[in-house]
Amino acid sequence: MTYLPEERETVINYDELSDCWTFETSVRRHITKIEKRLDLYEIISEELDERGRRIYIHVKMKIGTVSPFAKPPRKKLS
Repeated sequence: MTYLPEERETVINYDELSDCWTFETSVRRHITKIEKRLDLYEIISEELDERGRRIYIHVKMKIGTVSPFAKPPRKKLS
């Protein structure tokens, strides 16, 4: 089973009491970014397709920080 495009989403949550970020995603490119740095996350749950590929992952960030606030675009050097 895979998620349809209209079902895919990423949810980022911050818990101030535990000073902890969690991520839930079924978006392929976000799963790939998490998979590249699994050492930074604790896997809470995941779903695999019939080929064993992750189609959903819910993780807790072990170390690091996240900034959900928009940044202005970088100025291009001429």
